[in-house]
Amino acid sequence: MATGKISKRTVDSLPVGPKENYLWDTDLKGFGVKITAAGSISYIIQFRMGGREAKTRRFTIGSHGSPWTPTTARLEAGAIVGDCCAGH
Repeated sequence: MATGKISKRTVDSLPVGPKENYLWDTDLKGFGVKITAAGSISYIIQFRMGGREAKTRRFTIGSHGSPWTPTTARLEAGAIVGDCCAGH
């Protein structure tokens, strides 16, 4: 489980491996980037609704590229986390 600041530079330098790899953001908890074995890059958010006993859920924000940049995906992830905390 790699962590670091998600930026255009770090996303473009992610290595393709034999299985899915994740990079989790250090600024926004639960925000990350998933790169598949085929090289497809997606922005994701991981969260729990209901505390530690609840099942972890992952939501795909979108694929890397227009309109999803690290900045726009981070803003969307913040909105999703806000909605989850509000119970929507």
